[in-house]
Amino acid sequence: MKIWTYLFLTLVMTLSVGSLHAQEQEQDPAQLEEKFELIKTERLKRIRRELVQLQSNIYLARKKIASEPDLVTKLKLESELEKLQKELDAKKYLFIETATNVNLKKREVEVKDKDFTEDLRDIVDPLLAGIKQISERPRAIQALKDKIETIGERLDAVDAAKAKLQEFQKENKEKDLDKTIQRSLRTIDDMEKVLKIELEDSQFKLLKMETSEGGAFSNFSLSIFDFFKTKGKNLVLALLVFMGIYWLLGIGQNRFISLFMIRLGKAVEEPGHVHWMRRPLKVFYALFTFLTALFMAVLTLYFLNDWVLVTFIIFLLVGLIWSSRNYLPQYFELLKIVLNFGPVREGERLVFQGLPWKVKTLGYYCRLVNPALSGGTLRVHTRELLSSYSRPVGDTEPWFPTRNDDWVELSDGSYGKVIMQSPEFVSLKLIGDQVKYIPTTDFLGMNPVNLSNDFGIDITFGVDYSHQELVLGEVVANLKKYVYERLTEEFVADKSDFIAFTIEFREAAASSLDFYVFLKCNGRLASRKRALERKLKAYLVEACNKYGYVIPFQQITVHRANGYE
Repeated sequence: MKIWTYLFLTLVMTLSVGSLHAQEQEQDPAQLEEKFELIKTERLKRIRRELVQLQSNIYLARKKIASEPDLVTKLKLESELEKLQKELDAKKYLFIETATNVNLKKREVEVKDKDFTEDLRDIVDPLLAGIKQISERPRAIQALKDKIETIGERLDAVDAAKAKLQEFQKENKEKDLDKTIQRSLRTIDDMEKVLKIELEDSQFKLLKMETSEGGAFSNFSLSIFDFFKTKGKNLVLALLVFMGIYWLLGIGQNRFISLFMIRLGKAVEEPGHVHWMRRPLKVFYALFTFLTALFMAVLTLYFLNDWVLVTFIIFLLVGLIWSSRNYLPQYFELLKIVLNFGPVREGERLVFQGLPWKVKTLGYYCRLVNPALSGGTLRVHTRELLSSYSRPVGDTEPWFPTRNDDWVELSDGSYGKVIMQSPEFVSLKLIGDQVKYIPTTDFLGMNPVNLSNDFGIDITFGVDYSHQELVLGEVVANLKKYVYERLTEEFVADKSDFIAFTIEFREAAASSLDFYVFLKCNGRLASRKRALERKLKAYLVEACNKYGYVIPFQQITVHRANGYE
């Protein structure tokens, strides 16, 4: 019920205001202007009376102060006189604003109370002052231009107020206001003179500054020169101190760590168990070197009394530390790896991006090495190894299945010689001298068979079932003898590279009696593997022709049921 009552009252008030506004709009504009002028005149009369009263009060206050013998009372009267004078000035500006509708009163700047940030501001002020000094001349020129523009706007306002006040003086019919209008015109004239003097001074300073300094480029060059003459010199000295101390301490790093490890090894019963401390010592020594060099550089700026650079460096360090607070867990894991305490250790083997690597060194950037690859050295950020792990390297464990000039066979049937292998690609030279480029990870995925480390050729060959009675004796002996003789005759120079040769009965297949033919060769014959396969097949056919053995072919036997033709 209350809600509906509130809505009803709101509607009634809205309609009432709307009707009043409509009635005001229906009034004649001339009547409104006449009403406004009447109110304006009455307001000016009231202000004039207040001005007369204030001037009278000021006169009486001054007279009373002059005749007052008591010092305390005199001070109170002077304070009241000051308040009256301020009120009189405010009334003068109010009279001008009412008559001309132009506000000439200066806006007072609000003074804010100091708070707890003042201490921080005192620290930052030297830095801000140093930064401002670089652009001091351009900012001074811009400030003069802004001041000239502001004075011009105030002069325009003064001219407008003067013109309107003179026009009002001509139209004024109240003689009581004549003297006050004359005083207001004199106040405006005095303000105009002051503003013109300020304008001339500002224009003269701007012209002098622009002509004597040779434009923006000269100002910039002069600012840069001033910077290097003061702050730049101090910064160079601080950098030299930093680099000198960092270099001197870096020279003694290995000697210090070696001496410490020797002393520590003598102090414990089993010196081999303290080897893990070498890496943490390197990290802590490097951190100590950096912090010492930085402290001495800041101390140099302190003795040079350059608080701008000291404050800048301190704020920069605080900002870096503050911005890194959310990454502390990740930094802790990185620190474990750098200190050789994490899942990745120096000297061990890990798989990175599908390839095996040896962890050579750990640090902000870790160095991974694969000695079997051309250009097999990677500088990897420690962050990329957070999800990796390493293990000890086996004594006979290879770093890559092939080497340059090795012959390989791949699962896709490719056969050729490796002419280059890098972390990105493996180049394979095929039989026809064409070169095939394979991404290294894809190469490993094709299960390469390295033929250069000895290889074997195995062939399945069969004869007809008509030789069943002779197959385990005469046939095997004749085939083995003939094929080996032909092989050694044609490959006389490579006879010593044939490591083993055999022909054995394998099985009784569906259409033939099959034999297993195997030839093992030295890796030096890897480039001729396909040729040897073809020769062996040719020798087997020759042997069958010589001894009259029938070579079967696949047959399909159809059995007919009784009663069908």
